[in-house]
Formats: sequence, structure tokens, C-alpha cells
Amino acid sequence: MPAAQAAGIEVVSAEPVWVPLRHPSERSIVTYWWSATTGRHVGCRSLERLSVAMLLDFHPNVTEFSAWTARLEWRERGRVRRFVPDFFVRTAAGETVVVACPPTKGPSTRWQRQQKVLQEACSEAGWQLGSPRLPQPVAMANLRWVSRYRHPRYADAAMERALLNAFKTPAGLVEGIENAGLPALPALPRLYHLMWRRELRMDWSIPLGPATVVRRGGGAMPSMRPFRIEEPS
Repeated sequence: MPAAQAAGIEVVSAEPVWVPLRHPSERSIVTYWWSATTGRHVGCRSLERLSVAMLLDFHPNVTEFSAWTARLEWRERGRVRRFVPDFFVRTAAGETVVVACPPTKGPSTRWQRQQKVLQEACSEAGWQLGSPRLPQPVAMANLRWVSRYRHPRYADAAMERALLNAFKTPAGLVEGIENAGLPALPALPRLYHLMWRRELRMDWSIPLGPATVVRRGGGAMPSMRPFRIEEPS
């Protein structure tokens, strides 16, 4: 269908229209990210895209996201060309953002042509085009660790109340757990779960450790924004 007719379609909630097949000559792998935001698995065709999925899952302005749920087709030089964007995102403002990750080796001429077509399609459909934005390596390493505890099974209401109360005043990670009167072994997973839910926060640019200063409350996290919006040229 023409891109303009896709404006009323819930593309973020649709089923995948394509699944990548790994070629023996390619180093990339196909894996799936379990999303705490949606409770579903989201496909990722490389480790770089897995990192983008993690950031999308963590960010408070992302309310839903999916992978490979729409395919672009167009004619170019007498041939039919096809392109499947990596992620379709719904924001808290109700906007649809299409995120397409560049090749690992960097943008190619082919990629640039695809981006131009994608930008035109987004404009016609009333969507926004987003380019992935990865934070610094230390922040990524911290988030990867915390993301291990994103599943609801790590929630514990009683421990969470004690931890949130202990970190009303900023304190070191271990110090706060001790102030809460909790044993470290069961408390740590609950603390990381609260970090994932952004009810506790830290400076993501500093390596996470026993002395990391933790405080209550989320707040803005511009350094952890998963994409930037591309303006039509």
C-alpha cells in the first residue's frame, strides 16, 4: 500500500513481516531481547541492535516497540527494492518513530539511498525517523548489568520500600543497603530492579560498584536517549 495509507495502521503492534536468515559469510547473529516494557520478545539481527533494543526498553518515553513489522518496497532503476527497518517505536506522546540502524561497517551509498526512501515514507505516513544514539561505553556497561534484573520476578514490595526510604538521602550502594537493614545478597537484585525502573538513579558515566552514589527518583536522562529524530531535508 502507499505509505500515506499506513498512517492509521498500528504498525508497532503488528506481527513481523520478515525474519532475517544468517548467511555463513556474515558475522552478525539473530537474537531476541525480552522487553520489560511490553512483555514480548523483540528481534535483533546483530549485537549492536540488541544494545539499541535495551535502550529503547529502558527509556521512559518509549511505551511500546517492535521489530520488522513493516517493509518498504519501491522501484529503482527498473528493479523492485525492499528494506525492513529495525524497530518501530511508540512514544508517550503517541508518535510513531521508525529506527533504522546503519551497517556495522558504517553507512554505505546503498544505505543512504534507503534512508532517503525511508524518510520520504515516514513523511507520508506521519511517522518520525530516528537514528540510534548509543551512550558512552561505561554507561552501556552499567545498563547491561542493570538490565539483567529488569524482569518483574525481581520485584519485592517490602524490600523496595526499605530501599527507597534508605536512598532518600544519596548514599553509596552498599551503605544504603546497610542503612535499610537488608542482607546484601537478596537486596542487590531488588536495588538493580529499581534502577531499571528508574525509581533509583545513579551517574551512569561512572562505573557501577559498591561505592556508587545512589539516590531516589528518576529525572531526565539525556545521555541515555536511544535515538535522535532526523529532520526531513
